Amino acid sequence: MTDEKRKSAPVKIIRAVYNVIATAVIALAAVVAVLWIAGIRPYAVVTGSMEPAVHVGSICVVNQHASFDKVKKGDIIAFRVGSDTLVTHRAVSITDKGIVTKGDANNAEDMTPVTKDRFVGKTVFSIPKAGRIVTFVHTRHGLITTAAVLAAFILLGAAIPDKKKKDKK
Repeated sequence: MTDEKRKSAPVKIIRAVYNVIATAVIALAAVVAVLWIAGIRPYAVVTGSMEPAVHVGSICVVNQHASFDKVKKGDIIAFRVGSDTLVTHRAVSITDKGIVTKGDANNAEDMTPVTKDRFVGKTVFSIPKAGRIVTFVHTRHGLITTAAVLAAFILLGAAIPDKKKKDKK
């Protein structure tokens, strides 16, 4: 093995790993964009009211195009309480006044039934622990860290020599 080949082997591995990670990030961004357009939204769970079905620190993936009229007893739904609070609880009954909900870990039903105007959507599934990442990124420290990691990743990609580009020159 020549000296140049020995030196280029680690660079090839680093370039390949970089390309795999970059491709995965782009694919994930594309999936998230398509889901966003389709009305599927992720929400971080910050309380234990739905334990053990949905853990604190999870992400609930909510279909915002779900029909209020098609919610059934047992469905987990998301709804607004006030202007900036989103709650995810289970539908325990459907009445003329709306959907009666209750957190699985709570002793009593929620006081006010969910009406069509407060209904956000139906929870499709949850991803345990993923909400911690989302919650962290939404802090000042998390935003700075994310920007720094992204910038470092882009600079690393620019700094790794690309043999194909060298050969073209």
